[in-house]
Amino acid sequence: MNRVTLDVQREYECDVLVCGGGVSGFAAAVSAARNGAKTILIESGGFLGGTATKGLVAPFMTCYDAEGKERIIKGLYLELEKRLLELNGAVSADQCLGSNSYNGYRPMGHKGVMPFDGEIIKIVFEQMCLEAGVHLLYHTTLIGCETQGKNVSVVYACDSNDIISIKAKMFIDTTGTSALAYKAGAETMRGNEDGILQTTSMFFTISGVDKAYVDAHMERMTERRERFYMDAIEQGKKDGTFPCGTPTIRMFENPNGTYSVNMAQIDEQVNELDNEVITQCEISQRLQIQQIIKFMRNNIPGLENVELVATASDLGVRESRRMVGKTIFCLEDIQQSKKFDDRIAVCANSIDIHQKDRVNYTTHTGSNYYIPLSCLISNNIDNLLTAGKSLSADRYAFAAVRVMPPCIAMGEAVGITAALAAKKNIAAADVPCKEVQDILVANGAYLG
Repeated sequence: MNRVTLDVQREYECDVLVCGGGVSGFAAAVSAARNGAKTILIESGGFLGGTATKGLVAPFMTCYDAEGKERIIKGLYLELEKRLLELNGAVSADQCLGSNSYNGYRPMGHKGVMPFDGEIIKIVFEQMCLEAGVHLLYHTTLIGCETQGKNVSVVYACDSNDIISIKAKMFIDTTGTSALAYKAGAETMRGNEDGILQTTSMFFTISGVDKAYVDAHMERMTERRERFYMDAIEQGKKDGTFPCGTPTIRMFENPNGTYSVNMAQIDEQVNELDNEVITQCEISQRLQIQQIIKFMRNNIPGLENVELVATASDLGVRESRRMVGKTIFCLEDIQQSKKFDDRIAVCANSIDIHQKDRVNYTTHTGSNYYIPLSCLISNNIDNLLTAGKSLSADRYAFAAVRVMPPCIAMGEAVGITAALAAKKNIAAADVPCKEVQDILVANGAYLG
């Protein structure tokens, strides 16, 4: 039994506790609450969305099959899109099936992305949670937990004033770093077999793009090196005017006419679990972004007048610690399109591994593939689940489903599972997957 001695000032109790308010945590909390569980969501920041909001990562990647013909990620994700569209806070994925500014002029693997307004989506996340009955606790940071046997019994967190305890029947780790799983003694893994992680980066947004010129250039140029100014960037690396290993122009138009840019990058390996390291990385990335802006103005036609609108408040950590589940979702499962009996989502996202000077990008052009519920349930802690970037997967399968639409689909499924487990007073792994699947399908999800 793990024991933590703390001076607790406030106590809470619920059926399901969700730790981390990114897109998977949002989905898990809404889903658990809608299925009858008293649900608390704790988030260290002041709003929901994680990489979508704090990280400025946009657009949502594809919810379509590999050919861009059919939506395969629906359910709560489609509901989110509809809510955004009602508020003019997104461009429908249906309008992003070709090669245009919204998908970064990259049709392969990017058909059916969804650009969104970062401020409107914050409100939609919150309102969907509140409507479902989720108790939101912002500025609340996980600091520890206690276990009894093979169960987490209580989580400890803090705000700027108090230490709080939260007892729950079921716990969902959507921290993105498997922080709760690690503290609870759950089995975890990190990186590839050598511990190597994908590169970290920092998104930023710009204004002042000459859209007409850039659109015409992208329409005119069919060869990749010319289209994405790879020669100019390569020369910039040689003469020192371009500061990192990003090989291409990567920018995506937002609904409000700004552009999200994914070009800043730390080429060296980063220990994303060390706050000293992360602090220095975030400082260096903001300086690097200034260099990239200068490079754009001086070297890329159509970007001569760009201005920096914002840099992300959080470093973009693509890969971190992952919880080991009952199943480890693998590359072979994708390649063989293994149709798990306990599947909870259908995907076709590309395998996307960012490295120092290139992106190993494998567009999935075959059959759809399936995420099993068992890779979201802890291997050794009975009442612990995860979703999103903490899923149990090898490096390649992880690289395919780490993007936001699959993360929302995973969150929806574990929220249902946790609610059912809490209601039945059983372990997460003992929840009949057919019951979870029936609820997902009733909510509009597609399971193939």
